[in-house]
Amino acid sequence: MKKLIASLFCVALVGCGGGYDDMDAARLGGGGIGSTPSSPSVPSTPSNPDGTSLWEYDQVGTSRFADINSINTVPTANKANNALMSVRIHNFIDSSGAAKDYLTITALFADTKCASSCQLRYKRNGSTSGIYIVRTSVNGVFSDDSFANDDMEKLIKAIKLSGKASITVPLIGVPDAEFEFDFSGYDAKFMDANR
Repeated sequence: MKKLIASLFCVALVGCGGGYDDMDAARLGGGGIGSTPSSPSVPSTPSNPDGTSLWEYDQVGTSRFADINSINTVPTANKANNALMSVRIHNFIDSSGAAKDYLTITALFADTKCASSCQLRYKRNGSTSGIYIVRTSVNGVFSDDSFANDDMEKLIKAIKLSGKASITVPLIGVPDAEFEFDFSGYDAKFMDANR
């Protein structure tokens, strides 16, 4: 009898709702297990009139980050994963008190042929609008030490001003891997607040 009553009680609870989805919907910040509310200083929706921006933002201390992933993947020899490119612009205050932008480009799930040097091509509207010299990349990552002369700063400026564009790099096994982006909607107001 006790087992029957316990079973009926469980069925009644299920019928009343109060399940996983209801709990998540009521959480501060919008739901999802482990979700945390967005910091008010970080834009949850970038300042883009059409609301289509793919940029994501974060802030740690005085450092501000803007991240975006390519909207396509590039087939590679690795059958488990195709290559994806991630671009990060990092704005921070250096030791002299000046605001700086740094760029990190990562070819995820792939490695580049830029062990000593290579060219990174930037295209807008299908035509090459910039060729940047890369001294080296380590494990598919281009960082501030990778770029020659002022090429990093030039590429950051091009990305900030771009809409749809692509970045082409030589990957191992893929000579001209072209990663496409929609860079539109970059929130300069948030990112340049340190200036």
